[in-house]
Amino acid sequence: MYSTKGIEAVATITELRSKTSELVEHAKNIERGILIQKNNEPYAVLISYDLYLKLLGEEAALGQTTRRRRGRRKEAAANGSESQQ
Repeated sequence: MYSTKGIEAVATITELRSKTSELVEHAKNIERGILIQKNNEPYAVLISYDLYLKLLGEEAALGQTTRRRRGRRKEAAANGSESQQ
């Protein structure tokens, strides 16, 4: 079984081919993604552009936090090696 966290609807590749416009409109109007399945397995997720931008913003915020932590670790390591000399 696979996780459907953040998924509001499920569609198959065949449905995506035949109902692309409808699925895109649906994705645009919902707060979560549409899971696209191929051979009954998760294949892709269709999300609105607004949700995509929100996710990018969260990723950027996480990246900044990680970079700050790494910078502090480097500073601490440098200060530690300086005090040992």
